[in-house]
Amino acid sequence: MKHRLTLLVCASIIISFQFSNLNSQELLQGYFRNPMDHEIGLSATFAELRSGHFHAGLDMRTGGVTGKAVYAAADGYVAKVSISPWGGGKILYIKHPNGYTTVYMHLNSYAGAIGRAVLKEQYAQRSYSITKLFGPNELPVKKGQLVALSGNTGSSGGPHLHFEVRRGGMADLHTHATIFNPLHCGLPYKDNIKPTIRGVRVYPEDSEPFAVPANGTVTVSSPFYLGIYATDAAEGSTAKNGVDRIDVLLDGTLFFQYTTEAVPVDSSRMVNALVDYPHLARTREAYLLTRGLPGAEGPWIPIRMGDGIFRLKAGSTHHIGIKVYDVMGNCAERTIKVVTSQTGQTGQTSQTSPTSHPVKYNQPFNLQQSIFSIQLKPYTLYADDRLDCSDSGATVKINPTVNEIPPHVAYTLGIKGSLPGIPQQKTVVVRVTRKAGTVKHTACKTTYADGWHTAQVRDWGEFTLAADTTAPTVRPVNFSESKPFKSSAIRLKVGDNLSGIETYHCYLNGSWILAEYDGKTATLVIDASGKLQSGVNKLRVEVTDGVGNVTDLTWRLTK
Repeated sequence: MKHRLTLLVCASIIISFQFSNLNSQELLQGYFRNPMDHEIGLSATFAELRSGHFHAGLDMRTGGVTGKAVYAAADGYVAKVSISPWGGGKILYIKHPNGYTTVYMHLNSYAGAIGRAVLKEQYAQRSYSITKLFGPNELPVKKGQLVALSGNTGSSGGPHLHFEVRRGGMADLHTHATIFNPLHCGLPYKDNIKPTIRGVRVYPEDSEPFAVPANGTVTVSSPFYLGIYATDAAEGSTAKNGVDRIDVLLDGTLFFQYTTEAVPVDSSRMVNALVDYPHLARTREAYLLTRGLPGAEGPWIPIRMGDGIFRLKAGSTHHIGIKVYDVMGNCAERTIKVVTSQTGQTGQTSQTSPTSHPVKYNQPFNLQQSIFSIQLKPYTLYADDRLDCSDSGATVKINPTVNEIPPHVAYTLGIKGSLPGIPQQKTVVVRVTRKAGTVKHTACKTTYADGWHTAQVRDWGEFTLAADTTAPTVRPVNFSESKPFKSSAIRLKVGDNLSGIETYHCYLNGSWILAEYDGKTATLVIDASGKLQSGVNKLRVEVTDGVGNVTDLTWRLTK
């Protein structure tokens, strides 16, 4: 990585990629072992550009099955366990003497003393979802010790192990931590296949963007910026993984560089400002943009010459070189010949209307109308913009008019009013999505006070009030009162029409029993091995949704 640091001497580079501890990765060579016992094959690489976040680790393939052995990557101790039906599912954090923490996600189960400690805590809290911190002497582990079995829990799209290397952070090992690319820390990995540059787009400031043709020659008015879509493949890995580094050179001089050595946890959502977000939302193709936005800066943001916008003399010819590297140094290259025409009207003009309001990205914004209100914190936007805020009846529309990028942090939306015959506590703010003639309502966590329904929302769009007076649904999957129960696990399907499942409790013969909730399949699973008595057993399930509607059902299971 020393060759990267030599590029930082250019005085005109205004954004530097500097971590005082990046060089410490060189000291980690050989410190961490492969957390699995087979050769590393990846279904996702570190810092891949995703909608709403950087992919913060390595997704290690497990052959499409769960239950593969997961080992501690180095000596240390279990510092934290977190379990949720969503996100990383069952997660294990191991803190190491060198100050780093390794993280293992989507686990199926925890091994040995770790599993026993987790189960004890779940019963103590009477909850499947838990977060538990441990001290240095409670659950020590040795490098290569079996700590878990791989799984498919949480929001995983298929069986795999998500593995991270972190440093820093608060006591919860999450906030303010920096995540490093494990492949830069010496994990063994084979990759002899160079990346693929799948597309390059030109974004003139005075016209619509367009794709660079196959012959690589474009005529464009200046100023403009570029978008690059590139992917990587490797032996045993999937074909469209993320790349490690992209260099853009103007007439042989570095103009832009994107690297994936480290990503701060707190800034992951900023990926939306680094890519062509509207295009990504439509096509899932992540075009990394050379241009920068003032609200999307930090010590990890790409190196740029100025703001990353090409300002070239009219009537001139230039060559833009693009080099894309994977973590093993394999390189794909493309050269674009740029002929600049007479500069047209500089800058895009946005439509203004009586309902649009100017917003400074680094200042708070508050708007109070008769039936709605919004409050934005500083740096909710990535650049100055205008918000078009309008209402029609109880429907509110909020959209930026310049940059079609989701807000960086949640903002507060209030809607005043009530629904006829509906209690206020059963009324929620919902986001309305219209697509192909269908209308979808997505509930936001809502509070009510003094006539206002208030929610923290992380999207622009259309919002309104909706009623949730329907209790959750609960139905058996693999048992019936009319037949003897012969399975080792009790399965039930649960669902809710709007506000979502908030809590659930299961009781077997009057005692609380742990039930695992799989959010992907909306299934409750109760391990019944050795827990059913001979004869008739009483199973009671109580499920509550986000506004307090309750379903409480009882079945009799005969063993």
